[in-house]
Amino acid sequence: MRGTKFFLLQVLLLFLFSALVFAESSIVSEPIKNEISTIEQASFRLTITNNAANTQRYSIYSLQSGQGWNVDPSPLKDKIIELGPGKSYTTTIIAKPLEDFSPGIYYVHVTIQSDLGESYTEALKMYLKPKEPVDYIPAIKASVDMNDKINPQEAQSVKLFLENRNPLNLLGLKIKIQTDIPEFEQEVSVDLPPLEKKTVEFSIIPNPYQQPKDYTLFFVFERNGETVKIIEQRIEVLSLILPFEVTTSEETVYLKSFKTVVARNSGNVRNTQIVKTPISLWQMLLIQSDGKTLIEESKRYLAWEVTLGPNESVALPVTANYRIPAYVLLVLLIFAGFYFYVQSPVSVQKTAITARSGEDGTLSEVKITLELKNHSKKPVKDVVVTDLVPSIANIDKGLELGTLKPQEMKQTKSGTKVVWSLAELDGHEQRLITYKIKAKLNILGTFSLPRATIEFKRKKGSRLSKAYSNIFRIGE
Repeated sequence: MRGTKFFLLQVLLLFLFSALVFAESSIVSEPIKNEISTIEQASFRLTITNNAANTQRYSIYSLQSGQGWNVDPSPLKDKIIELGPGKSYTTTIIAKPLEDFSPGIYYVHVTIQSDLGESYTEALKMYLKPKEPVDYIPAIKASVDMNDKINPQEAQSVKLFLENRNPLNLLGLKIKIQTDIPEFEQEVSVDLPPLEKKTVEFSIIPNPYQQPKDYTLFFVFERNGETVKIIEQRIEVLSLILPFEVTTSEETVYLKSFKTVVARNSGNVRNTQIVKTPISLWQMLLIQSDGKTLIEESKRYLAWEVTLGPNESVALPVTANYRIPAYVLLVLLIFAGFYFYVQSPVSVQKTAITARSGEDGTLSEVKITLELKNHSKKPVKDVVVTDLVPSIANIDKGLELGTLKPQEMKQTKSGTKVVWSLAELDGHEQRLITYKIKAKLNILGTFSLPRATIEFKRKKGSRLSKAYSNIFRIGE
């Protein structure tokens, strides 16, 4: 029997030694004020040190809270503490009796539990001293009316329905909202007469970019500097994924356009979207940008894939250079102007048809037509038309009715030179000169007629201008 007890004692000592050796945290508590009456509150300093190699979250609570005592850390957000490796944190534990205990020594047990499975319990010792009798302890019934799903871009209304459940006149009752959301931290002072009801409303405008997650609101009721009641309310801030706000501005400097597309994330979460701005087919050839061309429903856009955090914005530059097309157009206009300036207002067109041919397909007689035309609105003066009949053929001196008679026919080494003269050719006037030639020998194959020449003056006294007809080939 003695051996069994000795063995069990060894096991117990080994267990305690192992717990001390492998403990990952250290907990130290010391009193600040632990001698109180039943209408006062005790306070203790609690220090937690994380000796582990990992970050730990510690939960602080007391199973006696609400069972004759009100035990909470101060501030209330210290109910959950996160500590990195080797870090320490000190908080204050407030213990207040809820019942009229007899004077004596009392213990309040506080549990500290980590998310790695560690659990520690601290016994906080208090001395209750005698007190003067009080008629009533504040008894407040309170309920909260508010949305538990919060859209951070909408104003929120928080209503508290209060009821004083005894004849104690609660003057200057302070109501505080404590939370991790700064915009929700509010404080108001109200008077709650005996056995009366009252509604208190808070109007809150949240941060529109508040991080979406779960939060806890603590409604703390204080009277004469002491906490008389605490209500917890859990809320969830919703995720808002909104289309990026896109604005554009444009500035033009000497045929060069500088456009800026600004995209802004008005939601409260980081996300990626396609930002686009419309462009034309012509602009696609001229713009300089990091964006890519996108075609949707037969419309063209310049698009960027953009990632932005809450309330972040980015400027996307687009440059369009119209200078080179303008220069090219200017050169073309100058060239066209020069062309029309130097172009002859009078033209002559030569055509020919076979008037007679031999049985073997040879040419014997050809009818030639010269078509004169004044393309301008103004008349031209002293018009002289010269044509050359090759030496292989002779000109037929017989003229058809209405045909202009040659002014001169002269034999040259190259053939017969025929000249017609007109005093004037009106604006847009068209004249035809027709004559026939007869081949000295029957011509077989292709026969070329040389160019005809027209000389004229734009007005009297001006210099002589020339224009040439085409070369016409017969037999092709």
